[in-house]
Parts: sequence; structure tokens; C-alpha cells
Amino acid sequence: MGQPFFGLTSENKVQIHKMLFTLAYYSNGAFNFEQVYNMPVYLRNFYMKQLEETKEKEADLVKSNQRSKPSKR
Repeated sequence: MGQPFFGLTSENKVQIHKMLFTLAYYSNGAFNFEQVYNMPVYLRNFYMKQLEETKEKEADLVKSNQRSKPSKR
């Protein structure tokens, strides 16, 4: 019969719950799981994008700091 018209696939459910966990875990207490779960999708996507950009900037900063420090041998 194929895919049902309404409802999420198990793959979608896993992706969504990974996003919920990531936002709740890395928000440093700003959001809990229930808040993220009940958050409108557009806001959830916004905060996820902000988190990704922030983590990328932090990683770039760490890399640049590692390159600028002389090694201690």
C-alpha cells in the first residue's frame, strides 16, 4: 500500500528526537526537553541553526589558537 499520507516514518522520528536531544543538551539549561518538544518547528530549526553556527565558530577558534601556540618540546 506504500507510505501513509499522515504521520512520521521511524527515520523521521529518530532525526527529530536527535534534534530535540541536541537542543536540550547543548542549550546549557536554557531549554529542557519538554520545551523543545513543544516549540514551534520554525523556532526549533532557528535555534538548531544558531547552535550549529556557534559550535562551528568555537571549533574554528580552538583550531586557530592551537596553530598560534608554539609546541612545548
